[in-house]
Amino acid sequence: MKHKPKYFYRIFLPFVLVGTLVMILFNGFAYFFTKNSFEEKVTLEKQENVVQTMNTVEQKLQTLDYTLNSYVHDHPFKGYIEQPLTAKNFDTYHSIDKQLNYMSSFGPSQTTIDLVSLQGNWIINKDGLQQLTKSKREEISEKYLSLQHSSTWLKDESNPNVLELVKLTPFYQSAKNGVLIVNIRMKSLTNLIYKHAESSPIYIYSQDGTLIYQSNKKEKDGMSEDVLTSIREGNLKQTGIIDVDQSGAENYKLAYSKSGYNGWVYVSKINNSEFTYAMKPTIIGTILMSIFMLTVTIIIAYISSDYFSKPIKELLNFVPKIQNNEYRDEFELIGSSIRQVIDKNQSLEHIVTNQHEQLKTLFMLNLFHGRMNETEIEEELQDFNYPQKWNYLYVLAIQFDSLEDNAYTRKDKDLLLFSINQIVSDIIREDEKLTPTVIDSTTQATIFICQNKNFEQHNLIINQYAEKIQKTVKEIFNLTISIGVSSPFERLTDCKQALKQGIEALKFRLKVGKESVIFYESVSAIFNSQQIKTYFPKIVENQLFDAIKLGESGKAKELLHQLFADLYKNNTNPHELEVSIMRFLNDLIGLMQVMGMETLIIENHKTIYNAISDMKTSEEIEMFVKNKIIYPMVDAIGERTDSQNKSISEKILAIIHNEYDTELSLEIIASRLHYNKNYLSSIFKKEFKQSFSEYLALYRYDMAKKWLLQTNMSVKEISERLQYKNSQNFIRSFRKIEGTTPGKYRDLHREDSFSFE
Repeated sequence: MKHKPKYFYRIFLPFVLVGTLVMILFNGFAYFFTKNSFEEKVTLEKQENVVQTMNTVEQKLQTLDYTLNSYVHDHPFKGYIEQPLTAKNFDTYHSIDKQLNYMSSFGPSQTTIDLVSLQGNWIINKDGLQQLTKSKREEISEKYLSLQHSSTWLKDESNPNVLELVKLTPFYQSAKNGVLIVNIRMKSLTNLIYKHAESSPIYIYSQDGTLIYQSNKKEKDGMSEDVLTSIREGNLKQTGIIDVDQSGAENYKLAYSKSGYNGWVYVSKINNSEFTYAMKPTIIGTILMSIFMLTVTIIIAYISSDYFSKPIKELLNFVPKIQNNEYRDEFELIGSSIRQVIDKNQSLEHIVTNQHEQLKTLFMLNLFHGRMNETEIEEELQDFNYPQKWNYLYVLAIQFDSLEDNAYTRKDKDLLLFSINQIVSDIIREDEKLTPTVIDSTTQATIFICQNKNFEQHNLIINQYAEKIQKTVKEIFNLTISIGVSSPFERLTDCKQALKQGIEALKFRLKVGKESVIFYESVSAIFNSQQIKTYFPKIVENQLFDAIKLGESGKAKELLHQLFADLYKNNTNPHELEVSIMRFLNDLIGLMQVMGMETLIIENHKTIYNAISDMKTSEEIEMFVKNKIIYPMVDAIGERTDSQNKSISEKILAIIHNEYDTELSLEIIASRLHYNKNYLSSIFKKEFKQSFSEYLALYRYDMAKKWLLQTNMSVKEISERLQYKNSQNFIRSFRKIEGTTPGKYRDLHREDSFSFE
């Protein structure tokens, strides 16, 4: 290779460089594609492991929780939790202990349950039945009775190896007389949890951010408070992956899953070392493949360069000998000689061709702008060898339907128009047209020549050409165009008016849709009509606005489609339709302002009006209004309404629970909360799936049963407290629900409650 000439290296080096670049790009792409695939696979596995862990743990905990709930609501439990127990009541103790052991079997292994009766002053645990000492009673009261909720998960720092589930009874009374304490050993949770690698341990955090469990005790730091807060309180999905950036430390991914049962958060770290380990075989394979491909590239480049350099050596024999210092190498010498010959030839051709085509284009522009008289036109037709005889002429005006949903930008429009201009020139025969011309940034126009007088034949030929042009443009650029055809005319001096007719016909795309061929003759009667009567479906608009205000997305979509359908059906004139659409937009913007929403600004700092006015078809306008205005408004209003409804429902519920024994109605509550009665009724029914009166009646019914069992109030006193007009109404209502009278219910269930004694 040392004795090869310069032109050999000029061929050899590009071969090597191109081959090397291809090899780098190929292997680089393969590496990054594989890397992303591996990362996605590892991440998905970690996420599935977290979800599996959550489901496994919560299946046990929920089963145990629901079993305990059923137990504490059982009538026998309500009886003996209030009574003292001693060794004399061995049968009762044995029954309770058996039930506790049975319920503990629903939890993880080694789960134990302690039952404390504060009123009866006893505790049943793994050590048997014991009477509460003063210190033990104070310890239980201080630790458990101060809890805010009747059912609570606790993690005691003094005993980190045990997780407690505490249930205070009775559930619906402020005075508690019993405590159920479920002790779950952390070791039993470990047996339930999917075995993870040491590099990605599982963490379980409570709803308030307390670390409940971690699978790898070697990990000391756990999760940062900011990360946990973003998972618990942020607008994140129930399950997902987030990236954690640590200043001064290695960044990592975090797989998490939020529990819908108790608000716990299950998380697992995904360190970069796991990705690196998974990618190690791929990296080694990529390096070896790169070395092999580079070697093959160099060999092929050498052989190819030697082969292609032989013609150059022969070509040099035909080039005049010159001094060596005038050119750097043989390529420059050969290229310079050839370029001199080609440049001289092309220069002459370019001057002649360009001047002729530019003059033709200028002539057509003057025609379309009405700047020429009959004499000037005849002279130009003769100079450019255009046909000088015809029966009728038509102007075909072409415009894009839309560029919004394609890869093209508005900056590409001029180039696309000139491309379409060339397509029209290629498709329509020379003897049937004058030179196609781009009129402005939106329109291309062509004068079509008809040599016969059969108008039906004219329409057939124009339609065939128009469909072929539309098909070609769609195949090449994936764009749709529409074509407006003027009325037939005979003199070229009428071109200006004919072009105006073609553009006017294109306005009918609002009614007939995109990719249309519209003859002005077929729509001129509508344009020239003196009876302009704009139709606007105000009732449908009001219904649409009501659906938007209520956040009803589906109904809003249907009403929007109905509104546009009515507009297009009943406004026959495009000008009428445009006025109605602008009226609707004005009302829509007014609604946005009333609801405190900012007016939408489209890309390139255009307003809604500008954007709509640029749209040519009804489908485009409807999709724009639906996706850019209606849906965002419905989503924003829906979020606002859900939050407001929940707050109002909670207020109503609090009033019922606190004032159920007073004269209470939805009208009274509406007056106190300053809302409309019907509005509160719809909110309450939506939140609780039953009416206000049904909920109040059932709550009073529950309180009646409670008083019948726990107090000595008479049936009349209970009916009066629960706002019944007379006791007979209360008795009939009670019998209808329970199947027996209040008195018989009290006698029957009081006997059941104390029968164990």
